[in-house]
Amino acid sequence: MQVLLVDDNPLMQQVISRFLVSQGYGVDIAESGEEALAAVRREACQLLIIDMRLPDLDGPELLTILRREPGLAACPAIAVSGLGETDRERTVTAGFDIFMVKPLDLDELLATVQHYIDARVVRTVGI
Repeated sequence: MQVLLVDDNPLMQQVISRFLVSQGYGVDIAESGEEALAAVRREACQLLIIDMRLPDLDGPELLTILRREPGLAACPAIAVSGLGETDRERTVTAGFDIFMVKPLDLDELLATVQHYIDARVVRTVGI
């Protein structure tokens, strides 16, 4: 897995995961905070994409929990919200790297994913 997508909306899961897979990225999908935690414990990821509203937690709460997991303290995280700009301030405070509003611009999403994943690969390989 390279990207962990945490969103409880089946349409968003399908659109984002299919798009990223078509661009060569591995994607694991979690519908809740509990599933996200299980996913990162099964397999490492290089990027988190987290919806702000989940059935069991909100995005900032989940990010705080995930950051405590081994290897995820500095993992880049994208916050996604269907409520527009109202969540932006909370995401910055919570430590998200990027805030994106639904419906997502897929070109912008791809550029963001490439920026974070490719930058991590270059740092790891270029040591």
